[in-house]
Amino acid sequence: MTSPFAIPQPGLRVKPGSPSIDMPTQEEAAVYPAEAAKILEQIRAAQAACSGFRLDWVRGRHFLVAGGTGSGFGGCVAQALLERLGEEGSLTIVSRDPSRSIAYETGILTAEAAARAGMGTRFHWINYGLAVEGKKFERIVAALREAGASRVVYLNAVAAAHSGLMPGSPPVYVKDIDEEGLFQWRLLPLDERAIEATRGPMGRLAAGFPAALERAGVGVEATLFCDWRGSLDRTSRDPASPDYGRQGPYSTSLYIPKEILREATRAAIGTKKIVLDLFLPVMQTRALSLVPGGILMPRLFDALMRREGVRRVDPPELALAALDRVGRTLAGDSHNPFPRLDLHEAALDLWFIEVLARLNEDTASPFYFKRWV
Repeated sequence: MTSPFAIPQPGLRVKPGSPSIDMPTQEEAAVYPAEAAKILEQIRAAQAACSGFRLDWVRGRHFLVAGGTGSGFGGCVAQALLERLGEEGSLTIVSRDPSRSIAYETGILTAEAAARAGMGTRFHWINYGLAVEGKKFERIVAALREAGASRVVYLNAVAAAHSGLMPGSPPVYVKDIDEEGLFQWRLLPLDERAIEATRGPMGRLAAGFPAALERAGVGVEATLFCDWRGSLDRTSRDPASPDYGRQGPYSTSLYIPKEILREATRAAIGTKKIVLDLFLPVMQTRALSLVPGGILMPRLFDALMRREGVRRVDPPELALAALDRVGRTLAGDSHNPFPRLDLHEAALDLWFIEVLARLNEDTASPFYFKRWV
């Protein structure tokens, strides 16, 4: 039986490759500061409305958040920390945002907010990316020392990988939507450079950073990685399976860095190190929009949750829940190295896959895509 995700669906447009990153026009970039301010205001308001999380442990501690700008999970973690560090805690954000981007503008505004709060050298925003050696790494270590951070809690929310096929893999077609309607991405083979870039920032670099800090004399109290359950679906990677490709690019390449993070988490089990690989739900973020299927996926899950009466949990609240879990682990009240914040959504996975496989552009069909998204 051939997987429905391994063949093009008759009647649907097909686009080869994956979403591209378009450079903003001068007019588009001009509104980014105002949009960034609105995003941060919304994050803070959403977090202020949340309750029931134990976050007192944050006060006085030192944090390094990789990928801590923008409106996604990492940016929401950074905003939550900024409000709760007290007079001795510190926050170092490491990112790699283009200067003409909303994420970059949120970095600027976060730095300004930290300055107004009197944080001084207890706040740093380093926009040169994560590193484990060389001048970039030395700059990170210098910032931590200036902040008085002899030990840090390290949270990595970096999203940077290539969506495509490993050499020799059969085709995979991924449904998505654009201004014209429903279509399919046809994933293309990745070259060695793209494969290495997929293993690197989100995998080897993220997993190797704590050891590099410790070699430089900075202790790591706890490490938190971000994961998504689609990367666990080994059956979807098997070309002989009728389920081949059902996780889209997570069946073909995006699982690779996640496996590296899970191996780093497994290696810490039974040691004194605290390493958590946190499973998050689908989040409607800019990073996901650059993944084939990333526009359709969150909208379809939203539709299924509405039909089932399941409450969606957004990044501002997920950030608080993640910090709560890290704190409880440090206190010895939680022991699962693979915590789940996605179980409300995971219960809908099988339904999601069946609906996704049937979505079409036939207005008379019960699976006409506009009936669902």
